[in-house]
Amino acid sequence: MSHRRRVIITAICLTAAVAGAATTDLVVERKVQRRVAETAECRLDATRGVQVDLDDTLAGLKALTGTVGGVHVSADGVRRQGTDMDVDVYLRDVSTAGATTGGTATATIAYDALDTTAAEQSGADTATGGLKTGTDGTHLILTGKAGEAGMPATVVTSLSTTAHSLTITPENVRILGREVPVSTLSALPGATGFADKLKPRTVDIQKLPDGATLVGAHAGSDGLVLDFEVAPGGLKKEAKAASACASGRGRVDG
Repeated sequence: MSHRRRVIITAICLTAAVAGAATTDLVVERKVQRRVAETAECRLDATRGVQVDLDDTLAGLKALTGTVGGVHVSADGVRRQGTDMDVDVYLRDVSTAGATTGGTATATIAYDALDTTAAEQSGADTATGGLKTGTDGTHLILTGKAGEAGMPATVVTSLSTTAHSLTITPENVRILGREVPVSTLSALPGATGFADKLKPRTVDIQKLPDGATLVGAHAGSDGLVLDFEVAPGGLKKEAKAASACASGRGRVDG
């Protein structure tokens, strides 16, 4: 056999091997993505679908050794505590057994959904009824009419969190071309009643997945964003719930 022919045959064999590995990688990767998506759909009960992406270009082949690398899960239309939100989760070094070295997550609540929930829970005549949430590009703000005269007003708030709660604190009010602290708002003519409504409000964040901790919140362009950290190994129990999902017992209550 000539040297040239041996080179050609070797090249063909290598090409076939690479193609076979790529095919195996793609098949296993899709299987992993489907399994993660099915579990997420069950656990989160997302009404607008779940998207799963694997970071590693060889995630499928790595899955054969028990690990898939980084996993990004997006779930839209998740309902928790009477509020609709979109959830994004990024987990590092995920194993096929459900372990992870940790990760991060966000839950984004659209401003109109936040307004609807606030109205349902507090009533139109209490708290900050009649004000609409939004952002000025930096802060969470409330806009609407203030006082008996119905003066246009914008309330600038600050956000603070504990591991299981969010507090929204009105700080300043932009009214009549001025920005005044909420603490001095009652000194303005006709603004006393409005000032009395601008009290800090704390919301308990309940039923978090095992290992997930609320670490912050900020006003995003699309809504209020809650930031979470996921502890290493924090989703092992969540992975075990996959079999319960198949029987209808694994869904997290909304």
